[in-house]
Amino acid sequence: MTRSSKLMRCAGCTVLVLLPMRLIAQTNISGFVRDSLAGKPLVGAVIQLVPSATPWAVGRSVKSDSIGRFAIDSVAPGQYLFGFQHPRLDSLGLDAVSKTLQVDKAIRFLRADLALPSGRTFVTMLCGPRSDSSGAVIGRVFNADDGAPVTGGSVVVHFAQMRIDAGGVRKVPMQVVAPFGTDGRFVVCGVPVDAAILAQARAGTGDATGKAGMSGEIEMVFEPKVPLLHRDLLIATRDADSSIAAGGVKPAGPRATVARTGSARMSGRVTSADGKPVNGARVSVQDTDISILTDSSGAFRASGLPSGTRTLEVVAIGFAPVRLATDLRANRESTVPISVGARITTLGAVKVTGTPDRAGFQKRRAAGLGYFVDANQMEQRGAQNVAMALATAPALRNNGFSVDNPTRPLLSGRNNCTPVAYLDGQQIPDGLGGIDDLLTIRRVGGIEVYANPTEAPPQFHGQGNCAIVIVWTKSYVP
Repeated sequence: MTRSSKLMRCAGCTVLVLLPMRLIAQTNISGFVRDSLAGKPLVGAVIQLVPSATPWAVGRSVKSDSIGRFAIDSVAPGQYLFGFQHPRLDSLGLDAVSKTLQVDKAIRFLRADLALPSGRTFVTMLCGPRSDSSGAVIGRVFNADDGAPVTGGSVVVHFAQMRIDAGGVRKVPMQVVAPFGTDGRFVVCGVPVDAAILAQARAGTGDATGKAGMSGEIEMVFEPKVPLLHRDLLIATRDADSSIAAGGVKPAGPRATVARTGSARMSGRVTSADGKPVNGARVSVQDTDISILTDSSGAFRASGLPSGTRTLEVVAIGFAPVRLATDLRANRESTVPISVGARITTLGAVKVTGTPDRAGFQKRRAAGLGYFVDANQMEQRGAQNVAMALATAPALRNNGFSVDNPTRPLLSGRNNCTPVAYLDGQQIPDGLGGIDDLLTIRRVGGIEVYANPTEAPPQFHGQGNCAIVIVWTKSYVP
């Protein structure tokens, strides 16, 4: 054997020895990417792995799948910058989330999960350390016409706060106003997380369009144990009032108000919890007179709607009323699937041991039409008067407080009209204020609120298309 052939054989042996060692030294990295705020996986997140010593170099990149899972194989030992990018980060105003990851040659398989910061971490970063358990609402405000950020205005959040004073325990209506700047981003701090809140965006003089406008007032609820709530809002610039939308119901009478309309369109289906269509459900767009009835397939469609973030109210006989927020855009059709949940169980014979339900209050409440408050609920809310008990009624608008009585909210219909008020079946000329002057809240057994006369019982007549409030004393409602 020659010298050269010996070297070739030795070199071959060296290759055979080093190759398996190189394979063993490599690590497979896998994990999940999770949205800590929504409690869901982040689908389509771009996971990146770059050596810490050369962060400018091209690294490894993969995408998370439908359950947020990812895998990166054959990673050499060393220290890396490890993180992800996703459109959700941009909507929250965050850069790419990253951390340092050490890959040891002794570890063949490495589990490394990624996630958004926790809600409490977010709240601390945005609002500073807090001694209470309040949360924050964040988001951006966009123009519903062109999708551009609205460059000036404020977001107003309404809620009820529990107060303990010499008068006892009561709930006081509160509001927080948070301004936003050129990028439309807003942060509302100090918001209670254990009850529903109402939010509305309002454009100011800084709007690049030069027009004022506002979104609808929508109801939002925090997820359990998550003190941060993210919701973008769309604002429509103010247009002149126009005719009723196609498919809507136009109120009759000389004093009827006509809804402001626009170029947005909406369609969808209303189904029950088992997926069956709900025929005859009424879908209403809050702050307008527009309402549509579903057909036998549960479908509905409307055009000529005002754009922006709006609240839909869905009422179907035999189901609990549903309220949800949707985004309507100019010159586009939005698809809105709606579930009204399970059918309300029909009650059998009920033995009444107290005063009978002379007003029919309980019967109408079981039918699922209108908004109802009984004496127990008024006591739990700490309501000091009828107006306070109705401060969050969907069919009414809260316009602040009376100068003479700071505990009495000034309520109007959704179109800033004056609601018609009844007490024990008799109309009260002075409306809600007149009822509060006639009796104390302790005498009230129940209250019914209907958005307009078409939804109210036939014996109660309204004016135009404004809300109807029916108050019953305890002698009529058990």
